[in-house]
Amino acid sequence: MTNDATDRVRQDWDSQAKRWYELREPMLAASRPIHEWLVEQLDPKPGERILEIAAGPGDTGFLAAQRLGTGRLVSTDLSSLMVEAARTRGEELGITNAEYRTLDAQAMDLVDASFDGVICRWGFMLMPDPAAAFRECRRVLVPGGRLVLAVFTGPEKNPFASIPARILVEMGSLPTPSSGWRPGILALADRATLESLIGAAGFTSIEVEAVAMAWTFESLDDYWSFLVDMSALGPRIRALSEEARARFRATLNERLAPFTSSSAIALPSECWCASASK
Repeated sequence: MTNDATDRVRQDWDSQAKRWYELREPMLAASRPIHEWLVEQLDPKPGERILEIAAGPGDTGFLAAQRLGTGRLVSTDLSSLMVEAARTRGEELGITNAEYRTLDAQAMDLVDASFDGVICRWGFMLMPDPAAAFRECRRVLVPGGRLVLAVFTGPEKNPFASIPARILVEMGSLPTPSSGWRPGILALADRATLESLIGAAGFTSIEVEAVAMAWTFESLDDYWSFLVDMSALGPRIRALSEEARARFRATLNERLAPFTSSSAIALPSECWCASASK
């Protein structure tokens, strides 16, 4: 699917690929419970072919690749710069059974029934057309193939995203939530919506579980860097005027006070982790 919305998403992630690679280790450490849940539920076996979509720097897929033996991981992302970050990361980890492709998960140039499993961490909620992506995932899976994915749950469980988003709405820099689809960090927070999308694509044996993780930052400056350089809200924040950005940051610091100590900022987080079969 090539359209303006998808192109904007691609541009956003192109702009953030360098920072995602630079902070790959702390990102992996923070989100390790999510990675491990996905790989355990996928249960990749030697000789299988596994597709990772919206791979970013690729760490989830690489955990699966270590179980594949002579099998193959195909690590993909909409952003070609993210694909290059994953390639570099794979080489760094000594992964030899992976290939890398720039790919739009909403319209994949892949053969029907060509993969045993599909894995996606934090991708579907940011896609302009997640329903199309779920259908494509099912199409490329073999009968009995497995899909595993993670998206963030509700705002009360994810203050790292909900606090800045709420401030942007109050400032008029982010649209108020509506009943229509709008990609975003918390766009698939509603469990029923997530299950409906997966089921509508034809998947069965759908299981969804809440899995906790936490974001820890050494200082407000570190969190600010993460928010601006790596989060889906980053482009909105970077687009603010200098005066508006200063006002936004001052309000943000005030609202982060309950999560801030003299030594660190600790922000709880939670994901819906889901599995389904073709």
